[in-house]
Amino acid sequence: MKKRSMPVVFRMVPVTLAITMMTTGVAIPFAASAESPPVTIKTEVLSSNVPAGADVSSLLQKFRDFSHFATGDLAKDTAYALNIVSWQMPHGGFYKDMEEQYAAPWDGVTARSGWKDPNGIELGTFDNDATTSEIRFLADMYDKTGNQAFKNSVRKAVEFILISQYPSGGWPQVYPKRSNYSDAVTYNDNAMVQTMVLLDDMIERRGGFNNDIMTAADRIKLKNALDKGIDYTLKAQIINNDQLTVWGAQHDPVTYVPVQGRAYELASKSGSESVAITAFLMSRPQTPEIEQAAKAALRWFDNVRENGTKYNRQGPVYFEPDAGSVIWYRFYNVDEDVPFYADRDGLKYMDILDISEERRHGYSWAGSYARNLLKLASDQGYYMISQPLP
Repeated sequence: MKKRSMPVVFRMVPVTLAITMMTTGVAIPFAASAESPPVTIKTEVLSSNVPAGADVSSLLQKFRDFSHFATGDLAKDTAYALNIVSWQMPHGGFYKDMEEQYAAPWDGVTARSGWKDPNGIELGTFDNDATTSEIRFLADMYDKTGNQAFKNSVRKAVEFILISQYPSGGWPQVYPKRSNYSDAVTYNDNAMVQTMVLLDDMIERRGGFNNDIMTAADRIKLKNALDKGIDYTLKAQIINNDQLTVWGAQHDPVTYVPVQGRAYELASKSGSESVAITAFLMSRPQTPEIEQAAKAALRWFDNVRENGTKYNRQGPVYFEPDAGSVIWYRFYNVDEDVPFYADRDGLKYMDILDISEERRHGYSWAGSYARNLLKLASDQGYYMISQPLP
């Protein structure tokens, strides 16, 4: 365990993000109705000439994976994709972990989501890669087959992404509201980063989006949404003692402060979720605000890393000396760099042996989370690490 540091002052300071959107032609708004036909115009979003900070594609590529849906057999994949379309909810979203259900078309009766809002409306979610993976798979199938059902479903799901975004720019875990922790802006399990990577791919016509699924006007709308998401991320970065650090797993959509998720996911600085956030910022055109945020996060990872320690999730010795290992903890106090653990009782513990065996083994409390991130940043000269990684 790291030595306890002196408490420092926590405060949130808004950071203004200025990203110029260059367009030509006439911009026509994105259709408000999923049934409205797409509008073809000449307007196009132009990529910024400002270079990205570093090539972190190896860290972001996992967010583009939809192999759990695809078999490579076009006939089978087409039938499976049509089943997915049938399970899509009226608001455009999908539920998580639906591979088994997608083996057959929706029967019109079975619940399409495991969650409902207080009014009984089934909730779509970004949790566990949901909705973003369906969009990618259906876009790929449209690219391969030209089936309009896939195109229409993707457009409907994209509207779900747009309508679920908070005015401040963050995305919740679910939509409509679940009236619990799911309503917070959710970086947990990389949900929001995965959504922003998807938007960026649609804007830049990568992968299955180099077609007519999205019009030029649509891409302008998506660019605005992505810019808002980045702006929220910059404002949500936690500040300790006037120094930018990293992010929590969940943040308040209005105040930007880190908030609690499940009972054992207390408000914190996250050594896990902050990796993907940092990588995504490094992949963006480097405005002064973005560069400052990314390099500050890298500095934090560099400063709090614990060299020479190995984490064993199943114990019985959970942390042991190992010269070739480096770890970061899942959760650190919001106002200081002290790691902690929590249990289903909602309490904070400073020793992993003080939480239940079920939580010790059923959750990842540490890992080599930022190792590859720091290595890529160092190797490409984006950030100079303080000492070699183990």
